[in-house]
Amino acid sequence: MKSLLTHFRFEALALLAAVMCLVVSPYAALVPLALVVGRLGLRLRKAQRQQAVLQREIAALERATQHLKSQAFTDNLTGLANRLLLADRFQLTLERSKRNRVEFALLMVDLNGFKIINDHFGHAAGDLVLRTVAQRLMTAVRASDTVARIGGDEFVLLIESFEDPDELVHIGRKLIATISEDITLQSGATVNVGASVGFGLFPRHGADLDGLLQTADEGMYDCKASGLMELR
Repeated sequence: MKSLLTHFRFEALALLAAVMCLVVSPYAALVPLALVVGRLGLRLRKAQRQQAVLQREIAALERATQHLKSQAFTDNLTGLANRLLLADRFQLTLERSKRNRVEFALLMVDLNGFKIINDHFGHAAGDLVLRTVAQRLMTAVRASDTVARIGGDEFVLLIESFEDPDELVHIGRKLIATISEDITLQSGATVNVGASVGFGLFPRHGADLDGLLQTADEGMYDCKASGLMELR
């Protein structure tokens, strides 16, 4: 109460003056009352301006926070999920899988011939190829699935549900066909890359992310060596 009176000292004194003026004349009280209303109006407008500034600062902080989150969880070049976000999505999928008693899969995709393009046409061309492949991977899967770039020309797809494990081979072939389509560089040159795909199924091939990635990685190198995909 003491703090409130200190903050509104002028208004309190003006109201006291208005009360004292009432003893003399009601009209005499109008002057201090008008001063009180005017002063309160100024305070209100100032508070509104401060509120608007505060709202803008909060909005800026929220945008900055969202930007930092985006940087922390996405790959800067492709905009795909990075390894950190993949691990988070994996944990959520793992919990749902255990609860619903269903399988899910990790697909590892490695590009064939990417280094040749990167060395011959330069890093800008290599970046364009990676961004194009990322877009093609995103359009080839469902919105509920996660596509991540975990480094270099390696990508991982988290497939949450499927009716038959053999369906994954079909998905892998579809991905290879999509990735292998021609890519036109900014110079006008046309290039293409191939892809090798490996699979890791939960719980068949492991109970954690590292275990499934290892199995998928081994399958991917088998695919690269033989040109064939198969579920282990």
